[in-house]
Amino acid sequence: MQKSANDLFPLLVDNPAFGTEGRMWSIDGPDLAEVDKVTALASLQGATANHYVPKSQEAKFAGEYAERGFSNDRWDQFMGGQQCLSICSKYLAEFELPDQYRLHLIGPETPARILDALEETAVASGVLPPMSPVLFGQRRKAVYFCLEAPDGGVAACAGACLRNHPDSRFGKTSWWGMLATREQDRGQNLSLFLGALAACKIHEAFGVEEFYTGVRSDNYVSRHICQKLGVCDSEYACLAILDPAAFGEGGYTK
Repeated sequence: MQKSANDLFPLLVDNPAFGTEGRMWSIDGPDLAEVDKVTALASLQGATANHYVPKSQEAKFAGEYAERGFSNDRWDQFMGGQQCLSICSKYLAEFELPDQYRLHLIGPETPARILDALEETAVASGVLPPMSPVLFGQRRKAVYFCLEAPDGGVAACAGACLRNHPDSRFGKTSWWGMLATREQDRGQNLSLFLGALAACKIHEAFGVEEFYTGVRSDNYVSRHICQKLGVCDSEYACLAILDPAAFGEGGYTK
């Protein structure tokens, strides 16, 4: 999926209709006339997604995709704004990083051992990291962080990315997420810290004032973390459109 998305970059990067956070290209806030365009993306990549789908229209879109032979997955779209930024700023001012944990801003100079450990921690938590050029902030305006634990592994990670073209109606909003914590490092509020840091840093760097992420209805831990940082359920859903030949009945991320 990510290889196909990477190959599509030269074709789609300058088109405001398409967006990516480094996993796949997608169309956000689609109308029903774009269903065939959406499924074409799913066929090319193995999967695609729609953010900003009104929950009142979610069943209609899911039905249209199913009729065309595609599997569906879905998340509640959680969103945050100025209140989120105020909460995150306050949280960072009061948080003390545990001793011997080292913060990394992910970039091209990040050691390979840290990148490998980040992928291991994220995947173990059911989270799919983006392709490296987005993770590094090269192909998208983005900030990604991880915490190196005393044993040299990655304890936790999080990030934020302006996944849409600047001329898109979603061009000033940021996808926010990839929150994952290694099992042995849980209970120290590391995801809260990195989530707050990602929101504040992408706001400082690029002026972002609105954030969104997808959270499953039964993922109570993620919902709690999001709500604690002022990112809350909205009237929108995030839909995944999956080619069964590529993903079967599974999804690509939690």
